Amino acid sequence: MVNDIFRLRAILRQVRPDVLNTHGNTDSKVGLVAAWGLSIPCVIRTRHSTPPVGNSWHNRLLYRRLSDVVFTTAACVSRQIHRDLGVPEERIKTVPSGIDCPADLLDRDVARIRLAEELGLDDHQRFIGFVGRITGSKGVPVLIDAFAAIKDRIPDHHLVIVGDGNLFTELTRQVAERGLQTRIHLLGYRDDPWPYYRAMDIFVLTSLRYEGVPQSMLQAMFAQCAVIGTDVGGIPDIVSHGETGLLVPPEDPARLSEAFLHTIENPDATRKRVASALAEVQREHTLSAMGAKILTVYERTLQAAERDSNSA
Repeated sequence: MVNDIFRLRAILRQVRPDVLNTHGNTDSKVGLVAAWGLSIPCVIRTRHSTPPVGNSWHNRLLYRRLSDVVFTTAACVSRQIHRDLGVPEERIKTVPSGIDCPADLLDRDVARIRLAEELGLDDHQRFIGFVGRITGSKGVPVLIDAFAAIKDRIPDHHLVIVGDGNLFTELTRQVAERGLQTRIHLLGYRDDPWPYYRAMDIFVLTSLRYEGVPQSMLQAMFAQCAVIGTDVGGIPDIVSHGETGLLVPPEDPARLSEAFLHTIENPDATRKRVASALAEVQREHTLSAMGAKILTVYERTLQAAERDSNSA
């Protein structure tokens, strides 16, 4: 790593960039140290993940001394870095990752009927679903428990789980043990998730603890699914309870079941939340919106550096 620092420092001396923006742990350690003392006017450390940043001397150096600005993708990360590492609030900018919105989406009824055909079901069936990595942090067993508890009250709804991961076999066994293979469908990985979002009445994200601003939920909101998420990580950044979706506590299948029923049994209120969620994504969470926010921070940081240089 020491050699990498010296090689990058030589490149930075030659290129003289206006902005250096590092992202991962290794490139931040190399890049920020290499830039130290080179008078690069805008040096940024981006933190994408949500587990807490340890309050170690080297993290304090990277975040407080060697960075002009810290980008995070969720407000909970910004709060933790300010609280534990002492980075001033005005130097931390929360910029959630935006989504690439398709120009055309399949008609919702067409998507629903196609999914019913794929599963060998009648075309009047409805779908609640999850799309994403099937890992322990996503809490998918809680989703299965919540659906199983109310399946008889919503006989026309099926639960569809799209994705793969290290819990896929365990979930398959959980569904089989409950005898719910005809109501809960594990589809595995799909290259194109958009038709599945469009087929779902409700998209659910049951993350247990660490979660940034989830791309899957933003995609579901853009696809005009009603969304339900757990009140953890960056999910509350995009789901305003009762306005753009519903929030429930993590690991609480009873509350999740209630949210399912509330969404299904109150269609007018649900339609209003869906419309508000779509508008929120179009306004704040596209790739273009994210890019504009990042460029604004670059420009303001460069302007401040120029003023400081002129006054020195």
